[in-house]
Amino acid sequence: MPAKKMKIKKLELFWYIVAGLFALSGLVFIVFGIIGDHLEMLPSDNWIRTSEAANWPFTWLKLGYRPVGVILLLIGAFIAMLALSLFAREGDRDAERKLRRQQRLAIENEPVEEQPSPEVAK
Repeated sequence: MPAKKMKIKKLELFWYIVAGLFALSGLVFIVFGIIGDHLEMLPSDNWIRTSEAANWPFTWLKLGYRPVGVILLLIGAFIAMLALSLFAREGDRDAERKLRRQQRLAIENEPVEEQPSPEVAK
């Protein structure tokens, strides 16, 4: 039995891609933070540690790559959770609407038994 193909709307796909990009960038930052902590070289030669301390948008928060990565990963997960919740609810509404329509059509197509008119019975 072939599986039923699901159609994904463009807006839904857009939000999944945005969530994926946030999560992927978060993972990249986490990996850079871990690699920077474990490189066995002089701190002045460790390009990851020096770039972490350089002027980038999160220096005023005093955050390194790992905390920023975790924050971005959580933002991506939150966006994905919202998108899944909203679009799943919309899919449920569509399924219920189709079911009600099928039931309505089934009732309309049922044969109607003719009842004898009161004048014939007398």
